[in-house]
Amino acid sequence: MNRSIQITALVRQKAIIPHADFPDLLQAFLDTDDNSKRTQALEASGYALRTNTQMKWDKLESFIKDVCRWGDYAGVYGRVLNPKNNPRSKIELKVRSAISLLNSTPPDLIGALESMTEIKHLGVSFASKHLRCLFPEYCPVLDSILSNRLFYELSASGYKSFATACNDIAEELNGTNIVCPFPGKPSWRPSDVEAALFAWVNEWK
Repeated sequence: MNRSIQITALVRQKAIIPHADFPDLLQAFLDTDDNSKRTQALEASGYALRTNTQMKWDKLESFIKDVCRWGDYAGVYGRVLNPKNNPRSKIELKVRSAISLLNSTPPDLIGALESMTEIKHLGVSFASKHLRCLFPEYCPVLDSILSNRLFYELSASGYKSFATACNDIAEELNGTNIVCPFPGKPSWRPSDVEAALFAWVNEWK
């Protein structure tokens, strides 16, 4: 039986992505610009940050720089880390707040995103990139490309709706027993679904 996901909830025109296409789409994302190694490294850094009770500034600073480079706009971190725009204490406070909100039950994605966007020069796109690397089991990325193609507003509520859709698709894919190709993560996560959709909207496959 050829099962598939109809994603009219994501796009205004009728579009159907077969279940079997998702692994190839995610692999296309991972194979682009060495995303596999870069994303794994960022997830490891994000996990270390969120689980370390004593957040070290040099680690957080490096994480912010690496996330912005991964997001193909390294110039963002120069503005974010400029003390005239954001004192170090403010960045640490907002990141800790986001981590705490995502550690809550249930995770508060809207609150976490809003906390990150209180850091000057972090809009929804790059704020969500940081959340995705901190908590890939909950958080996808919502950037301008996905927003424009999938019609999700670049706002906290739009992000929450998109994250819910990605989570629902991940659960459906896991129910089909289709293995996720992300290294070491055989079960689909919202972040994996988002990466596959990013490859789809960019026609990488």
